[in-house]
Amino acid sequence: MKSSISTKVMLIYGAVFLVIITLTFVLSYTGTVGKLENDLNDTNLALLKQVDQKIEVAFRQTEKDLLTLMDELEFVYFMHDSYLDDAQKYGNFYALNTKLRNFINTNPQFSSIFVYSSVSGHILTDKAYMKDAPLVDNWLDDYLDMPVYFKWLTTHQVWEGNGNKNVITLVRSYPTVSSPGYRKGMVAVNINEKVLYDMVKAVYEDSKVGHMFIIDSDGNVVTHDDKTQITRNLKELPHIKSTLSKKGSGFFTGKINGVRQSIFYRDSDYTGWKMISILPESQIYEPIRVTRNLLIAFAAGMILLALILLVYVNRWTFKPLDRLVGKMSGTYKLSQTKERTDAGLTYLEKVFDQLVLDREHLQQHVRDSKPVLKWRIMMDMLVGYRTDYQAVRHHLEFVGVHLFPDRFLVCTAEISKEGVDLRAQDETLYTYAFCNVAEELINLENAGVAIDLGEGRAAVIFSFAEGDAEQNHLRALAILELILDVMKKQFDLVVTVGVGRGCGEMKDIPNSYDESRKALQYKMVFGQHSVISIEDLQPLDSQDYYRLIRMADRITDALKQTDTVKMKEYVKETFQEAIDGNLPPELIRQLSFDLIMKSVQSVGSIGIDLKESMSRLDGIYELINRSENLKKMERVVFSFLEELAAKINEKRSHRGSNVTIERMLIYIGEHFQENDLSLDRLAQEFHLSPTYISKQFKEYTESNFIDYLIGIRINASQKLLSGKDMKVNEIAEAVGYGNTRSFLRTFKKYTGMTPMEYREGAAKSRSENKNVNREM
Repeated sequence: MKSSISTKVMLIYGAVFLVIITLTFVLSYTGTVGKLENDLNDTNLALLKQVDQKIEVAFRQTEKDLLTLMDELEFVYFMHDSYLDDAQKYGNFYALNTKLRNFINTNPQFSSIFVYSSVSGHILTDKAYMKDAPLVDNWLDDYLDMPVYFKWLTTHQVWEGNGNKNVITLVRSYPTVSSPGYRKGMVAVNINEKVLYDMVKAVYEDSKVGHMFIIDSDGNVVTHDDKTQITRNLKELPHIKSTLSKKGSGFFTGKINGVRQSIFYRDSDYTGWKMISILPESQIYEPIRVTRNLLIAFAAGMILLALILLVYVNRWTFKPLDRLVGKMSGTYKLSQTKERTDAGLTYLEKVFDQLVLDREHLQQHVRDSKPVLKWRIMMDMLVGYRTDYQAVRHHLEFVGVHLFPDRFLVCTAEISKEGVDLRAQDETLYTYAFCNVAEELINLENAGVAIDLGEGRAAVIFSFAEGDAEQNHLRALAILELILDVMKKQFDLVVTVGVGRGCGEMKDIPNSYDESRKALQYKMVFGQHSVISIEDLQPLDSQDYYRLIRMADRITDALKQTDTVKMKEYVKETFQEAIDGNLPPELIRQLSFDLIMKSVQSVGSIGIDLKESMSRLDGIYELINRSENLKKMERVVFSFLEELAAKINEKRSHRGSNVTIERMLIYIGEHFQENDLSLDRLAQEFHLSPTYISKQFKEYTESNFIDYLIGIRINASQKLLSGKDMKVNEIAEAVGYGNTRSFLRTFKKYTGMTPMEYREGAAKSRSENKNVNREM
């Protein structure tokens, strides 16, 4: 039975192989040889077309250059023979001859140029001037009445001063658009026949056989690779006569001198000439014969190989099958009741069925684990464990993720619901919805993937096929805005997204991921349900932070004065400055701590008992750290400052009057302009010790003597600076400073600006107030 199966298999497969190989050979031979023959003919016609186009471009440029030259004023004088005197005439001749020589020198393809005036009968060339040229030399006069404005003349001989040359000539009437009888002359540009032949040769530079030449409509040779044929008339030749009778482009075959040859031709729409290429068929179809021989050899080899394979397969196929059945029957038991007689092809079929079923179960297990594999691969990319795109590409394809090999950008999203604390399972569900929406919108035009990071956060990796980093960053921002809109409308979710910078390679993805998480921290500044780009975060300038710290001085001043309205206004302005300056969240928290500490120190300096307030500082710090936005943080700071202001009011309500200190304050107000005013002088004036005055002064005014005196002097200097009558050094002396440098340093420390800056600001404010009053 095995041998009969083997015989049938051999006969069937043998017949199939022979039919396939035979059909393949026939179809390949027909298709390849026929197509190759058409391609060769098309190639030769294309070469003629290329020659035609090249000549037409060169000739049209020649015509354009000649028209440009003929617009010169010297042509008008020469053609009309209109001069005031001989001096003008010969000056015009010289100028025109110079332009003709420049024209020839500038265009190396031009051989010479002739300008003929029918009014005077003169001919001027780039080399000579012929006055009243005889008819034998004046060949241009023959074309004065030609019916067209210009004409390209077939190759002819022209005397150019040092002998006759074969040239192709462009003849142009003057004026450029004029009818016979109204023309004043002719202009002719001669191009050496060799220039035309070089154009043809440049196209056929690799051709070593056949002939390529150009003839006009009468059969006159324009150019030829055989220079003995130049200016000959070939229309009596049979193949030329057939060519002249045909229009357009094409080819035909014929015998020339007993050799079978292919004649390719093409008519020029511009010149009316005919390009002809004659090639021996033996040279044209040599590649076809080689291809045919190769196909025959290939078919014979395929038949021989098929016979060898049939013998080999027939000999070795069934023995391995028998061995396989034996092994399966001994190791893979389908049922204990099966008999040994079933251990054949039927048994093997059942074993394969079971293998297929096991494979399906394995595939189902793999499909179920794909989300976990996808999450693992993405996390490895985000933390930098996978940095080679080629190494990870197959894994991405396996889990159904498509990413381009470069141009990546990472975003981190935080999902929440306004006014609701989401449960863990709700966070997981909403994050899953966000990832699905993100991947669907991203993959419409680009590529990307989103994964759940846990605790209501997700990471999104964008991948772009093209564009620079800035373009792709803008694309990502637009897509993210759309995602936020969908999540808000469909699920009523608040989604805040931090966007990192784009990167060119997969190894830089961790950097973009870190930037996106850093940008997300700024949700306190930019607010929730927004897209925060790392590009939006300006680099921190330490001067900005110190400037905000200096702004705390006016907050502490308002606190000392227990002016809660101003204090609230100053706190609000300080936090707004922090937002405008793009201060990182951690520095805004630090700013809040510093405001509280400076306020505590300021209140402590005026003798307020702060034990209770100090004990609450840990709780205040905790509230600041847990604040979700700047408004809440601002309220925490202001509430604490309000408590301090209440303590100050309470202490001051129990404080009595001090007549001596009040007299001292009056004395200081009258004598602060004197630079020798000091605590010792007050002691002498009021017959008290400096130590006693210092203690009583601080207890009553909540400030030491020096600070109080500086404040009086700075306030006085600000009033003087509002005007323009006094110089800065005069103002310094007027408020009690003997050293101007000391005044400048103190003013800058207390106001944050120099006296000149303060004066300019005051002038600007007055100007703005005047404009407002004028408008009202």
